[in-house]
Amino acid sequence: MTKPQNRKNTTIAAMGLACVWMGTHFGPGVASGTQINTYYVNYGIPGIFCSLVAMALLAFALYNSMEFSRIYKTYDYSSWMQKVFGMKWVSIFFDISFIVTCVTALGGSINAIATLLLKEFSINYWIGVGIVVICASLLCAFGAKLVSKASTYMMYLVLAVLAIIVILVLIYGDTDISGSIANQTTNLPSVSWPKALWSAVIYASFQSTVVANISSVANQLPCRSAAKKAAVFGFIGNAAMLVIMGMLLFSYTNVYNITGEALPFYSILERLGFNWATMAYVCTVFVAVLSTAVGFCFGGLARFSKLYRKPEESAPIKDGLLVAAILIVCALCSKIGIVALVSKGYTILGYLNLPILIIPAIFVAGTKISKKYLEKHNISTEGVDE
Repeated sequence: MTKPQNRKNTTIAAMGLACVWMGTHFGPGVASGTQINTYYVNYGIPGIFCSLVAMALLAFALYNSMEFSRIYKTYDYSSWMQKVFGMKWVSIFFDISFIVTCVTALGGSINAIATLLLKEFSINYWIGVGIVVICASLLCAFGAKLVSKASTYMMYLVLAVLAIIVILVLIYGDTDISGSIANQTTNLPSVSWPKALWSAVIYASFQSTVVANISSVANQLPCRSAAKKAAVFGFIGNAAMLVIMGMLLFSYTNVYNITGEALPFYSILERLGFNWATMAYVCTVFVAVLSTAVGFCFGGLARFSKLYRKPEESAPIKDGLLVAAILIVCALCSKIGIVALVSKGYTILGYLNLPILIIPAIFVAGTKISKKYLEKHNISTEGVDE
């Protein structure tokens, strides 16, 4: 029997990894509402329901990934992928996925905050882009540890502000849930269970890049029970927020064309007329964009900084310039528009990640963590029975 103290430690470790997943998930794309509109609200009630399917699929894939990393000690993405496939060269596929992720996630994030700054404070679009580039470059060059430590609190802030929006809408909003349900086939373009289900699979697939974040902290898991708890906690938190925010956006589909809005939550706040809430939302999205930008740019630094310095050397100015270059390229791509980036870029990423991440995590990693496989190949590890 597991001792109470061990159960407590297991729960704490599981919650920590669940927070990593949620913190990665609830970035600017979700906070703006654009992703939720594109992948769920456009499909009506079937789409909202299938958000649960997406999170269940992702939770199962992440459980296999976490437990694989724990057993085989693959605490970075490259070693995880090489160990799963049994071949070193396959890690190049993640580089492709990483580049597409940067263009879509960073481009969409920069577009979102630059547009918000323009609408709320009348700041020129490209000046807004410049502010993001400068702040992110300085953080990457000089404040990386501070940003890393604050990531969990960033998640709390984003979730808190989104919760406030939900409460304000419930009290003061002009939602029409019954009308939205009755007229969903008229108001929305793709109300279909098969389409909604496939959209959910693609959403789970492009979100599966969180495997890279999860593998780096999987060493915190003491046993298989902790990995299961992390997957369950992550599923509950992510699924609950997606359903709540999805229903909120869906309830406006019979009021105005909210699915046509590039920044749907901002448009709702404008309808409510609470300037303080709108400003708090814009500031929160700005910080979320910085957090996302720093996270992805560090991935870029890890891959490309070796071209101009040794791993142990410090070159903050060169690092900052490289980050600025990455962000400027993404900013240029962002002029495509956040809706186009989300609907096209993330969909491409979803198709890429299906054979690279989702399928291998479920079937290959899933097989290699089974007790039968471990026993057959004489692989000794702790915590499998806990």
